[in-house]
Parts: sequence; C-alpha cells; structure tokens
Amino acid sequence: MNPIEIIPAKYIDTGVTRFKGNPFIEALPSLEKTKSDYLTGLSNYPPKPTAKTRRSGEIVRMMELSTLNDIVIPFPEYQKAAITLATIMRETYVARNPLSVQDRQRRHALATDGSDGLPFPANWKSSAKGHFMMAVSGMGKTTFAQAFLLQYPQVIKHSDYHGQVLQCTQIVYLFLRVPHDATLKSLCIQFFDEVDRLLNTSYARQARGVKQIGLMVQLMNQVATAVSLGFLIVDELQNLKSAKGGNAEFVLNLFSEIIERLGISLLVLATPAVQSVIEGSVRNARKLASYGETVLKPMPRNDPQWEDFCETHWEYCFVKNKGPLTKEIRNAWHNASAGNTAFASLAYMLSQRNEIGGREIIDVASFERTAATDMAFLQPAIMALISGKPEKLRAFDDLIFSPKYLALRKLLGANDVISKNNVTEEFDDIIEYSQAKISSKRPSAAITAKKISESDLPMEDPLSM
Repeated sequence: MNPIEIIPAKYIDTGVTRFKGNPFIEALPSLEKTKSDYLTGLSNYPPKPTAKTRRSGEIVRMMELSTLNDIVIPFPEYQKAAITLATIMRETYVARNPLSVQDRQRRHALATDGSDGLPFPANWKSSAKGHFMMAVSGMGKTTFAQAFLLQYPQVIKHSDYHGQVLQCTQIVYLFLRVPHDATLKSLCIQFFDEVDRLLNTSYARQARGVKQIGLMVQLMNQVATAVSLGFLIVDELQNLKSAKGGNAEFVLNLFSEIIERLGISLLVLATPAVQSVIEGSVRNARKLASYGETVLKPMPRNDPQWEDFCETHWEYCFVKNKGPLTKEIRNAWHNASAGNTAFASLAYMLSQRNEIGGREIIDVASFERTAATDMAFLQPAIMALISGKPEKLRAFDDLIFSPKYLALRKLLGANDVISKNNVTEEFDDIIEYSQAKISSKRPSAAITAKKISESDLPMEDPLSM
C-alpha cells in the first residue's frame, strides 16, 4: 500500500501555446483565472471562536489557542511569489516533454550514462528556473511554500495520453531541508528518503552504500529523471554556513546542476544568514535567482499590512471579555514582536494563555507582561529589529542584509566568503570531486570514477520498452 495517494492523470488544456501537448503540464491543476485568485488560494481562516466558545472551560480554551497556528494571511508579496512558482513549476517541463524524441534521448542517456553510444542530446536546453525567497526568521517563508503546495497533487500516474501509451510516474514536487550538519551526503539521502516515502521504493538503501560523490550525484540525477520530478523546494539554505571545507560550494553546485542539467525548477528558502555562503559564488547565486527573488520583511508599526494582521488575529480571541482592538494595543503588540509574523502570533497566543483563568481580557498590559516573561529570550532580537540599526542587527546574522549581499543583488539585477573550516570528507573522493566541472551538455560519466551497473539503476528508460 502506497504511503500517499497517487492521482491518475487527467489532462486539461492550459490555453498556453507553449504548454500544449505536454502531458506533464496538462496533468497539473488548472491555471488560476486572475492574479487575485492566487491570494485567495493561499489564505486560510479557521472557524472563529463564538461567544459560547469564550464561555467554555479554561483548559478547553487554552487548547483552542492552537487554532492561531492555522491562520494564513495572504500578504501581497505572496501573490507575486505564487504566480512565479506556478510558472516555473510548468516551465520546468517545457524542455522535458516525454513525448518528444529529444527528451526520450535525454532520459535514455541519463539512464545508461551514455554507455551504449547514444549521447546526451547536444542541443537540449533546460527550461527550468530558480527562485530565491529570503526573509528573517519567522516571516512565513515555509508557511507560504506549504500553503502553495497544498493546491497540487504530489504524485501523478500516467498511463495513456489521448490514445498514446505513456507509462510513467510523475512526482510534481519534493520538499527538502538543508540538514544542520550541511553535508551533501545527508541532503542526497534525504532526497532518496522522500522518493521512497512517496513511491514505496528502496532507493535510499542503495544510496547509503555509495562512497563516491560523483556516483551519488549520478544516482540522484537518474532517480530524479525516472520519477519525472518537476519542482524542488529547498528550505533552510542558511544551514550551509555551518558546512566544513568546500561542502557549501558542492551543495550549491548540485543545485545548479539540478536546474541546468536535469531541467528541474528550484525554490530556495533562506534567512539573511545565507549571505556569507552565496556571496562567494556569483554563478550559483545567479542560477538560484534566475527567475527573480522574493524578500519578506517585518511589518512596520503603521503599515496597513500590520493593521490587517492584528485585526484578523483579534477575531480569534478566546478570553471571556473580548474588548476593542485599539491603537495602543496594536503598538504594544508591535513592541512585543517587531512586526515579525511568527513573533506576533506567538505573543498573542501567550498573552491569551496567561489571561485565561485570570483577568480574562487582552490589553496593553497583557502584551507587556508576555514580552517581559514568556518572550524575554527573544527580546534582544526583537529590540534589534525595532531599532533598525545595523550595529545591533549584526549580532543576529539571520536578521540583517549585509552591504556586500545587497551589492551582489544589484549586480545580478535585483531591485532595491565562505568560511574556511577543516575539511571533513563525507565521500571518499570529495577532494577529487571539487576539481571536477559540472557540464550541462555531457552525461555525468565525466565526473564519476566508475559506472554504476545498469542492472542496479532504478530507472525508467523510455527506449528500453
């Protein structure tokens, strides 16, 4: 029994000329009709507590407070990002139409590693793109990505496309997190674990026995192609700052290969702490943001967005005496959170928890008490955000955008040094691999020390049928 539901493909004409006749794109949900529809699709407003709910027992109401975690307010920045992701999720398949002769040759070359003389097509060009989303901790990067992905099936099974046989499985997206040890091998194993979870396969067991980085990347390339992976989301990229030796560069090179060679689009999520990593790799930074970037910042005190956030959350009041939301309360709320969405939601939840069974009202004193007690450990970061002063923000590398990074963004057309630690070899040949150049035109045999036996490959080869 498969761990998740595999959806049979149903093909819908998108109305976009460049997508016509592509089963991988036409199997995805219909495009939204207007830009505002993307915001509507991302929002989530759980049932609001009633007067009867506020008269419930103390413990019941304290348990109900978790409802606050389910609120998703579609900020304006989400609209742009959602349209971008909907685009690159489909663009990734433009150059990978499984019915085309060129794609069949590409898939076969990756399956066999070019061992039978049929090379990777020299004129194939990836249509995949990268999008970079950066925000200080707690500003909703992961919440946005998860809300967007809920609108898409993760696994689609194809069998017949308008009378033409098409036997394959399509994984629409995978969600990975850069591990805290920031090792390439840990990230690759996570990839195989996710595929195994979705398809009930055993690729991770095979991958764990691989000792050479070139072979691991080759196997990852082959499996990603076999499952027709369309879109990869990589969260917590800032963890690469903990990478030892040149491991951070190896991971960034892998992401570039995913876009250029495999034709798989990529969304990268990170805090400003990632700047020390990408500042030293302009080529990889350009690839990761080849389809732009989204930057989410804390809400200013008098911003309409902050007022909307407060008014929306105020409706989820579980204390007995729900009073009016005044400007003084909003200011106290902002002082306790600096306009950071995660901090603000937490401050409201903790303030209610403290008042239930006590004063049973939320006011200025409620937020002041919460800031001074329950959220005292966050106050240095919150005060730094409120001040906006670089000398204070620098104490928190995931809060500030450095001048060097801003200059790099400008160089790459945006609006508005990797640390040298001791090398820890996670693969036997990690030193040799660092000298190999990744090519988007040649099969991965160019960087592998030996070939994986074809009988060991879990690969859908379109030319073997």
